[in-house]
Amino acid sequence: MLISFLKPITSKHFFIGAVITLLIASIELFSTGSLAKLVNRVEGIIYDSRLLLTLSETPRRIDETVVIIDIDEKSMQEQGRFPWSRSKLADLVTKLSDAGVIVIAFDIFFSEQEENPVTKIMSEIPDLSKKYTIPFAEITKQVDADTKLASALSKNDTVLGFLLIDEQLTNQNLPAKNSVVWASEEHTNSQINQFPGAIVNIPQLQNAATGTGFINAHSDEDGFIRKAALINRVGDKLYPSLALEVARLYTLAENIETRSNRLDGITLFEGIKFQDKWIQTDEYGQILIPYKGRAHSFPYYSATDILTKKIGLEELEGTVAFIGTSAVGLADLRSTPVGLQYPGVEVHANIFEGLMHPELLPSRPNWSQGASLLIIALTGCVLSFFSHAKSARSIIVLSLTVTSVVIFLNVYLWSVQKISLPLLMPLLLIIILAGYYIIVGSIAEMKHSRKIKSMFDQYVPPERINQMILQGKSLSQKSERKNMTVLFADIRSFTSLSESMSPHQLSEYLNEYLTAITKIIFDHHGTIDKYVGDMVMAFWNAPLKDENHARHGVEAAMSMINGLTKINQLFAENNQPAIKIGIGLSTGDMNVGDMGSVYRKAYTVLGDTVNLGARVESLTKFYGVAILVTEETMKKCPHISFRLIDKVQVVGKTAAVQLFEPINFTDKLDEEQLNEVKKSQQAMTLFYNKNWPQALSLFKELRSTSVFSPNIYAIFIERIKGTDLQTLAKDWNGAFKHTQK
Repeated sequence: MLISFLKPITSKHFFIGAVITLLIASIELFSTGSLAKLVNRVEGIIYDSRLLLTLSETPRRIDETVVIIDIDEKSMQEQGRFPWSRSKLADLVTKLSDAGVIVIAFDIFFSEQEENPVTKIMSEIPDLSKKYTIPFAEITKQVDADTKLASALSKNDTVLGFLLIDEQLTNQNLPAKNSVVWASEEHTNSQINQFPGAIVNIPQLQNAATGTGFINAHSDEDGFIRKAALINRVGDKLYPSLALEVARLYTLAENIETRSNRLDGITLFEGIKFQDKWIQTDEYGQILIPYKGRAHSFPYYSATDILTKKIGLEELEGTVAFIGTSAVGLADLRSTPVGLQYPGVEVHANIFEGLMHPELLPSRPNWSQGASLLIIALTGCVLSFFSHAKSARSIIVLSLTVTSVVIFLNVYLWSVQKISLPLLMPLLLIIILAGYYIIVGSIAEMKHSRKIKSMFDQYVPPERINQMILQGKSLSQKSERKNMTVLFADIRSFTSLSESMSPHQLSEYLNEYLTAITKIIFDHHGTIDKYVGDMVMAFWNAPLKDENHARHGVEAAMSMINGLTKINQLFAENNQPAIKIGIGLSTGDMNVGDMGSVYRKAYTVLGDTVNLGARVESLTKFYGVAILVTEETMKKCPHISFRLIDKVQVVGKTAAVQLFEPINFTDKLDEEQLNEVKKSQQAMTLFYNKNWPQALSLFKELRSTSVFSPNIYAIFIERIKGTDLQTLAKDWNGAFKHTQK
């Protein structure tokens, strides 16, 4: 039992499955270059699909209220095209501060000073101050937009964004304020993204703001933003992202701590900490963005409505406000898993919410790759073990089941544990192994088909073999009891024929005859049981089901008699003797299947019905007819007309059996044949009713006018003449008892 269960492990196909599994695992571990890009691209698509599948129809509700102050199309229509004067932005900041906004963050940077109108006028008219005694210096200060914005920024917790770039500027001015605490030696050879330069805010505004953070969006190779860098490096300093700096200010944290781990000379970044919150990142200082939903999942307020007080500012009390734009013309729309036109400012809002609630952050823990490899290994083992010697359909069902389990586990870990595991490689492994084992199974089925052909192509018509092949493993050759029809055909006087021929001539003679007869049986859906010398045995309704087995058997017998004409013509041309045959058919229950010993088996039929068929065939010579069938066979052929031949008790049977001769298809009977069938039946009825004088007269008439074989009429004439009614037994039923087989 155990050996049988473990047999698949010793199969070469299990070994090949293990090799395929190892190959997929190595791709998961070591893929680089174009292959790695392709894998990441497909994993990204799977990630997006899973995220969209598990998104709630209603955006999640969190204690902290995050709002988006949107410089939208409406704002630009009412307030003018962007960029606006910083005095207007100062007014916006002031109104937000007055409304009770806790932290104000700009997804915008101010890298150049705004020109002062008084300074511009003075530059155009140099002697203006000589003509007028106006305090231009004081006026210049009062109308300076940068000064107004700086003043507004300084009165609340505000964060300005800046942009990291891949080139170093000539006059490089990095933000003076930096909340990240770290030691440069801890991050030697780290994987943190490093930028050579940055575009920062003018010092006047930067110094006035409480904090600063970079606004760079980190997109994957396909352009989709799935991750966010919390930390980036410029020179020997680490800087926080805009959302991280906002989170620090919101929690009143003094600074942001970093944590890393050195392994084999490489620094692996582990995460950041502010206040009492620990945020685990990957080695690049990145997190997966916990998207709340599609665009506008956060409350949006048009900037112009804030400036014109069209909304109740009490709605903004206690909120964190991110100022940005969703306007198409300002090019801050991003491709994300939850939308292709997703406002960049809302990306920052999602990151902030995740930082405030780390349980929302999807993660790929350090053990995720190990877990992925374990899933790959288990998947490969299950498929390789249970696909052994299975049909294509079974392998498909197994593969779909394993796929469902793998996907369910992946989605469960994502939905409940917020763990993101790779899914591409396990699915790819399932596809490859399923394809391989389906091919192997198909080849095995082809071999099985050839085996069936080799077993039956000498016994069963080719089209029937094809049907058997389609049945596949549902085909059974075990012994079973079925209602069937059996046929025996034997050559008359074969012994005398064989004596006139050499062994070689006899062999060719028989082959010619048996080939023609076998084709007729095949054409009528029969199965050859065996050839015994000149005798042919065939049956119907096995191994494949045949509802019309009696009909097909009788039609085959009639075709065999008709086909002898062509066979005998060929023999005559070769100066060989003509063949006459006798055919007997019997219908009833019999056992069919593989029978024999461990050394040799045969697919055959056994039972009383089979023995009766053999006895019936032997009686054809006695009655002088070519075909005899039993009553059971006759009843199943209503489209054929039969002539009652006799009621007999054959050797080995105690019950009487009626024998019939098939004459022709009923719709093809001519008038003479029809009349003789009717008169023959009348004569038989008179005989069995003991009305012998009339029966004798009718039998004599039939003998002289018969279009069929008259032997049977002569037999009954002699039977009537040789029987005395006075001495006839009381239980006489008209059956004639044969004493020879």
